[in-house]
Amino acid sequence: MTPQRNTGTVDAVTHLASTFYLARFRMSDPEAFTFRAGQYVIFQLPPPKLRHTMSIASDPKDREHIEILQGVVPGGLGSEWLLHLQPGDPVSFLGPLGKFAVQKESPRKKVFVATGCGIAPFLPMIADYHESGGGARTMLYWGLRHEEDIFWKDEFNRLAASYPAFSHLLTLSRPGEGWTGARGRVTDYVVEREEKPAESEYYLCGNKMMIADIRAELATRKVAADRIFTETFF
Repeated sequence: MTPQRNTGTVDAVTHLASTFYLARFRMSDPEAFTFRAGQYVIFQLPPPKLRHTMSIASDPKDREHIEILQGVVPGGLGSEWLLHLQPGDPVSFLGPLGKFAVQKESPRKKVFVATGCGIAPFLPMIADYHESGGGARTMLYWGLRHEEDIFWKDEFNRLAASYPAFSHLLTLSRPGEGWTGARGRVTDYVVEREEKPAESEYYLCGNKMMIADIRAELATRKVAADRIFTETFF
């Protein structure tokens, strides 16, 4: 199937923390665009006609807008494009694309593991799952580097307060001396805290090394390959 082409305009670009930015776009034809939490879009950048693939970070019930999360890298073409966006600027993208979605019919515990802006699809995925009546336990492990990288803390706390079946853990790999939260690699916490790993299913999004490490560890713990779902763009 040919990907659907969509257009819109920039609503706002918001600095969340450190190198992380959230871009919000207003859809030109809201009724023509629907997506499932976890899917992605491909933005058409200006000449030389580059493409920039991003997970959708917004609630699928909001038909008027979509949001994307960007970790800005100096000199990165996608980063430069995002940082120069102004309200009202036109955008064009293909999508929605992808099959990275919560298995809502499955009663198994759902374990989400993210590094950096790999968190983008998980906020809408977890919220949509519980809001639509999903009753299985969900657990999010999220790895960042420094205290100044932290964002969406309130959003995940609100989710946990609204849905007791949801828990989350944030760990920093390079925290300052005053940090009192979890420290170290996110992979280590998944290994240490998931007592019956073969009974759960896993959703991984972030850097390739983390995904490879988690896959290898889960294989040694007898987790079936068809219970591991991944998304990676970097």
